[in-house]
Parts: sequence; structure tokens; C-alpha cells
Amino acid sequence: MDAYTLSYLLRYIPIILLAGTVCLLLFDSLGELRWDMRKNVHPFSGFFLMGVNSKNEAYQTKSLPLFHTTLVGTARSCDICLTGTGISKKHAIIYFYEGDWFIRSASGKNIVTLNGVRIRHAIPLENKDILGIGDVKLLFVSEKESADEAFVSFSEHEKIEPYPKEKTRMKRGFSLLFSNLFSVFTMILILLFIPKEFERTISLILIFYGVFLLISNIYYLILPKLMKNLDKTLLILLIQLSSIGFLFQIRLELFPGVSTKYTLDELMMNLTSQGISYLGAFLLFPVIALIVSKTYFIEKIWSICAVLTPAFLLITLLFGRGAESHGAGLWLSIGGFSLQLTEFAKITYLIVLSAFFKNRATRKNQFIFAIWAAVVFGLIFLLPDLGSAMILLPTTIIIYMVMTSEYLTTFLILLTGSGMGVLSYSLFSHVRRRIDGWGLLWSEINDNNSQIVYGLQAVGRGGLLGRGIGNGSPGGIPLAASDMIFSVICEELGLLSGICIVLLFIILWLRSAKITILSKDGYSSSLALGIGTLFFVQAAVVIAGTTGIIPLTGATIPFIARGGSSVITVIFLLGILLGLSARKAKVTS
Repeated sequence: MDAYTLSYLLRYIPIILLAGTVCLLLFDSLGELRWDMRKNVHPFSGFFLMGVNSKNEAYQTKSLPLFHTTLVGTARSCDICLTGTGISKKHAIIYFYEGDWFIRSASGKNIVTLNGVRIRHAIPLENKDILGIGDVKLLFVSEKESADEAFVSFSEHEKIEPYPKEKTRMKRGFSLLFSNLFSVFTMILILLFIPKEFERTISLILIFYGVFLLISNIYYLILPKLMKNLDKTLLILLIQLSSIGFLFQIRLELFPGVSTKYTLDELMMNLTSQGISYLGAFLLFPVIALIVSKTYFIEKIWSICAVLTPAFLLITLLFGRGAESHGAGLWLSIGGFSLQLTEFAKITYLIVLSAFFKNRATRKNQFIFAIWAAVVFGLIFLLPDLGSAMILLPTTIIIYMVMTSEYLTTFLILLTGSGMGVLSYSLFSHVRRRIDGWGLLWSEINDNNSQIVYGLQAVGRGGLLGRGIGNGSPGGIPLAASDMIFSVICEELGLLSGICIVLLFIILWLRSAKITILSKDGYSSSLALGIGTLFFVQAAVVIAGTTGIIPLTGATIPFIARGGSSVITVIFLLGILLGLSARKAKVTS
């Protein structure tokens, strides 16, 4: 029995293992999110407001609860709804940040006083402070002064009910086991196909991949001991998604029909470059998670990131290469390596976005952010980098809408983004070619849509269960290892595996939503939601382009597609998300 027949007969095993991992993680994530929404979405205990009479004495009334971001005004959508003279619909914001409570006006025009003095910017609150909102006076009460000093974390003070361990321990254990078995079994199938001329590379590949799996599983065992309450599911997702990417990159480099265009030295350079990106990012991954979980460093560098984001794009605009082959010059050559600063700009952009919208931003701050974002998107527009625009704009809109609840402005931002898309179509020939080719996708095959057509044919050949590892024809698909790798996976492991990949990114978003709910400061909430949304939007944009739902954008599917800078970026972002999941919101009086 030859390798092709064996792979076809055994194709069910990796599909079952992948589907098992996805099902366990999905049901666990949905159950945990529902639990956290029911049990843990409540105000801070020990901190509240009370009405004050003319003698600045609290009168008998029901206490007004405080959430980590509390909007006060006359609107029914406010967390604390007041009636009185001189109170606007959205008048003041009280929020918790870095262990302290702050109050500020929701806009520069609203008058807010603290102990009788009008405040012009955010001011920290202390126990028994008198807040003036219009003609209403409120007493800020902190009952934490007499608390035991040993109780330093929010979870200890609040007595948060954790999701029952017995419901999740076994599911995570089996999902990790299935993920590792998928990796090992798929690698065995790949080794069956290695051409004779590349046989001496087997030991190096096994060492490289073995180190990768070993480090991943060590992290799963060690990191939860270093960071309490760390989200272990994120580590399993990292292992599963990175394994799929690593395995298919090896498959595309080594198999006949694809590898014949490379010499042995070129082949080893490609594999080594990809492996160095993975392993280098993996080594820094826990460092990033620890820094984020233990410090507020990432919040404090937002102003530096505000400079770096347009700087990265401007440097790429001036010195980037690759416009001849890819339509946009996004690659910088440094020695023998290529670097994409536009990928790292996604990290800095999210840090700045979260800093501006860590609580309900004032109109002034919204205006400042709008100017900054206009510069950033203007540079993206000039590159032009359609993929980054289609990823960052929806992420921005979702964060803005969630953190401000200003739906009309959100709609206007959406219209502005649509206008930029129309302008891109008018000005840039490669954008026109992609959209025109996509419009003719079902009527003719031409140079502008052949990539999508070949990808769709591969998905069709694979059917529901695939043809088996090594039985596909990726050599006929342009950019099979990067833009179109989803089609390769669907051809060899079936549409069912493609659906599993989509569900893995949905699970990743669900985990970010859980972190957003449990975070007790606005910055952690907005950054967690931003990272999860960016992953999901990027995966959705790439998969939709591959399957012909939208035009191709040139973006790559996170963790799976070939790339150095993109791999490092997504692993760093997941490290930040992991650190946010392990944060403790310190409560002070």
C-alpha cells in the first residue's frame, strides 16, 4: 500500500481529533461565558454612592451601585439615572483604574464638582467625597478601609464564583490530548511523503517540531502556576492553531510538485525562517504575558505607541518593497530577512485604541483620536494595504460602539470607511483588478480571479472529509502557503476541518469576551475585546476572500499562514490577551 492510499484511508483520524478538540473547547467556552455573565456581571461591593442633603449628610436612601465604568446622567441608558436641574443626558463618568476610583465630566461643558470645587479633568476619589452633578449631591462611600489587608485582589473581595472546575478540567484535559494527538499523527502522515532527496532533513524537522510541541505543553503546565486565574483554553488554542500552521507549512515545502522548485539549501532556509519566527515568538510569549499580568506597563506606553504606529507605516511607505508582485510595498529587507512593520503596527494601534476608549471618551478625546486615526488610515490608504484597512476598521468600530454606546457616530464612521473603499477602487489599479475579477468570478476565469477559482476548486475537490494529507494539488494554487492556505487545508482535510478552523477563531473571540466581562478596569476590557475581535475579523476576511464571498485582500489567516512578522505579531497579541486574563484588579479604599 503506497503513502497516498494510506493517507486517504487514515484521513478520518486527524479530522476526528480536530473536531473533538473544537467541540470540547466550544461547549466549555459557551458554558463558561454564560456562567460569568450570570454570576460575575455585578457592581463592586463596598463602593457605592448615596444621596446627600443640604447639610452634606447622607439621608436614608437606597445606595447607588458602581461598576468599573459608571455613566451618570438623565438618560435611561445611564448606569445611574438622576433627575434634577442642570443634569445632562450623559453628565459624568465614574470609573475604576489601577486600583483607584476617578470621576470626570462626560463632556467639557458639563459641570461636575468634587467637595464643592469644579473639576476640569479626571480626579481620584476618596471615601466620603461629595460629588456635585447638577443640583444633585452624592456621597462616595468606600467600606474597604476596614478590610483585611490580605485581601488585595478583586476576586477575593468580591468572592466571585468561579466556573465549576469539575465541568472544565476534564474537557480541557481531553482537548489538549486530542490536540497533541492531531499534531503527532498528522506529522507521521507528512513524513510518509518526504522525497528521497530530502530524507536527511527529517531529523532536523522532527527536532524543530518536537521542541515546538514540548515548549507549548510546558507552558500549559507551568504558566498557570506563575499567573493565577490564567485562561488555559487560550494556551490550547495556541497549540492547536500553531500546530495546523506549522504542519501545513512543512507539508507545502516538502511534497513533490511543490518542493521541486527549491534546492535543498533554499528549502532549509524557508523552513528555518518559519521555524525561527515560531520559536522566537514562543520564547517571548510568556515574558509578554507576565509583564501584562503583573504590571501596568502596556497602558503606560500608549503615547509611545501613538507615535510608533504612523512611524511604522511611514517607513514602510518610503522604503517598502513588493508592490510589483503584491500591489503594495509592505516588505522591508534587512540583511537576508524581510520584515513587515505594518504587522507590528496592529499591536501599537490596539494599545492606543484601548487607551482612548478605556472608558466613555469625551468628545474632545474622540476628536483627538479621530485625527490620529485619520492619519493612520491615510497612510494605510497610501500604501495601499487593503487587508489591514479591512481588519482594523471593523475592530475600531466595534470597540468604539461597545465603549461609547454612540450608535449614530458609529454609523458615520462606517460610512466613512465605505467611502475610503470606493476611493481606493477609483485610485488604485490593483484594487480595481481584484474587485472586477471577483465580480466575474462565476462567469469567467481571468488573471484577476484565477487565484480564487483555483482555491474554490480545491475546496470542492476535498468535499466534506478531504482527500488525505499529500493527495491535494496545492502546486496549482498561487500563494498556497500564505493567502490560500485555507483552501489547501480544506482539500486535504475536508470542509469539516475548515469549519473547525472557523470555530477555533469563534472560541478565541468567546474567550476574549469572557476576559472583557471579568476585567474590572476599562482598559483591560477594551484591549481584550480588541484583540479577540481583530483575530476573528482577520480570519473572517481571509476565509471569506479565499471562498469568494469577498475580494481577496492580501491578508493572511492568523497562526496558520506563512509569514515571519505576521506569526510574531499574532503570538505577541495572544500573549497580551493571556496576561489580561490573569490580571488581578487591585481594590483600594
